[in-house]
Amino acid sequence: MQEEERYMTLNLKLKKRSSIQTSQLKFKDCSVMLHWYKIFLGVSGIVNAILVLTLLSLTLLGLCPSEWLKYQEKCYWFSNELKSWSDSYGYCLGRKSHLLIVQDQLEMAFIQKNLKQSNYVWIGLNFTSQKKTWTWVDSSPLDSKIFFIKGPATENSCAAIKENKIYSETCGSVFKWVCQY
Repeated sequence: MQEEERYMTLNLKLKKRSSIQTSQLKFKDCSVMLHWYKIFLGVSGIVNAILVLTLLSLTLLGLCPSEWLKYQEKCYWFSNELKSWSDSYGYCLGRKSHLLIVQDQLEMAFIQKNLKQSNYVWIGLNFTSQKKTWTWVDSSPLDSKIFFIKGPATENSCAAIKENKIYSETCGSVFKWVCQY
């Protein structure tokens, strides 16, 4: 019986050690888990920072919406339907853009390359009766050294392009058009 008591006592002492060791192990497990949690938070923070920087850089690069083409620092949208000059102008405004303003012959070549046909296409140029001059939709005058307008300049004249040339047409005519921003 004495042996049984010793056994029980010995057994109790082992249980006490075991519970202390268990709590130490739990503490170590928690500290290890905390360490991995901190690493996880750091990595996820870095990933989030990279995603935000990527989004900002894409925004700053000025990507164009789908169905728009980018050329230099501008975006272009080519219509497939026919409208008058003023309806085309309104359509572009409704999409936070404006009818095409051609700056130079390189831009004109880009436009012609992307037009799928050789018919007339409205651009953002019309003849203003007050100034008696061709004026772009941003109110800047046409530089006649860069572009020559074929046809009469009358009160109801708007500009359309065809095969790298600019033509004077009646604003009520219906053509395709190009929006730009």
